[in-house]
Amino acid sequence: MTGAEGEPAEIVMDVIRSRRAIRDYAPGAIPKEHLVMVLQAGRLASSGGNNRVHRFLVVQDPGRISLIGSVAPGMLTVPTAVIVICVDLRVTVQRQVQADRDTTVHIDVGTAAMNMQLMAHALSLGSCPVTSFSQSGLRAMLELPEHARPELLLMLGRRRDRQPAQNMSAQQKPTLDGVAYWEIYGSDSG
Repeated sequence: MTGAEGEPAEIVMDVIRSRRAIRDYAPGAIPKEHLVMVLQAGRLASSGGNNRVHRFLVVQDPGRISLIGSVAPGMLTVPTAVIVICVDLRVTVQRQVQADRDTTVHIDVGTAAMNMQLMAHALSLGSCPVTSFSQSGLRAMLELPEHARPELLLMLGRRRDRQPAQNMSAQQKPTLDGVAYWEIYGSDSG
């Protein structure tokens, strides 16, 4: 793949480059097939040791979403749907993964969330991850079993058709300078 315009690599880079955390949602339901594609993207994320210890709970009921918001100060707006990414502690025991000590558990939640956000963006949906919430409150409100430990909320909704409040200037756009090094940490050669 050469990365020429329209090539798969350039299409993927365009989705990555244009994705933003979206907290302002337009009214309207999300088609079930879009939610399924977002879930599939999460399922296909990389997983340390291929253990796949995360599970997904889709919440669309406005009353239940309101309950989530009452224990999630990081959920600043009301989305159309929330995907609760949980770690299934029964699976961690079966696969001999130390859920509280193995950092791959948290990394796997993050890779699943990122895949889901990219798919949501590709489907013209907005998404925003939320990590500020009460685990015990969320567990009680959603009647999660003890073995389902909520780790991340992914808000989803239809994006409003409007321009961002502020476009980034060329100086604000992230570059690799000072972020990526070649062969020796801190080197400027590339």
